[in-house]
Amino acid sequence: MARPRVIVYNQVSLDGRLEGFAAGPVRYYRLGFRWRSDAILVGSATAQAFGPPESTEEQAAGGPDVAPVPVHPGFEELVEEPRALLVVPDSRGRVRNWRHALAQPWYRAGIALVSATTPAEYLDHLTRRGVDHVLTGADHVDLAAALEVLHDRHGVRSVRTDAGGTLTGALVAAGLVDEIAVILSPCLAGRPDAAPLVRLPRPLTDGGLPLRLVETAQLDDGALWLRYER
Repeated sequence: MARPRVIVYNQVSLDGRLEGFAAGPVRYYRLGFRWRSDAILVGSATAQAFGPPESTEEQAAGGPDVAPVPVHPGFEELVEEPRALLVVPDSRGRVRNWRHALAQPWYRAGIALVSATTPAEYLDHLTRRGVDHVLTGADHVDLAAALEVLHDRHGVRSVRTDAGGTLTGALVAAGLVDEIAVILSPCLAGRPDAAPLVRLPRPLTDGGLPLRLVETAQLDDGALWLRYER
């Protein structure tokens, strides 16, 4: 079966960290949305940052009314139809703020990737919120199988990540990453415990994962734009 092309995208410090430095979110998202990706894959922790979780009462009822988030000035040309799908691996059912997530102007719909151990109550919650789900894997989401379903069932041909090191590491370890694009900031992270670009769930082979540089540019503040393919 076919699967989408997967592009890992992030902004890192010179020591490979995602936190502990001024990241410049406006530039990050302007560059990120230059790709016309069919889906944007985010981790459950990233998804939870879209807004507060619903209360127990809201989850049992219709949920909170959430107004659409307006497009940031200067970003209007980046909102093109069809908008991307928001895809979140969430086998533990942690994301309870889907209405806030889908109020963002970048997404047309949401899809949760779940596993056989995902609580039935969470699947019911997704249905009430109009969020589709893809079930693969026993204890954890089988990312390779889930990507194939996204390709075949939802017509997803390209996926861009907006995620932390854990999801990126899982994609790398599963051999699912086709391209890595990063903004390399001209600084060191100010936190020794800051999250890394890639947090592998297990070691790779001794030779690591060779990459080929396909694009580079210096940005106005000394940062570098780097794109690598497998």
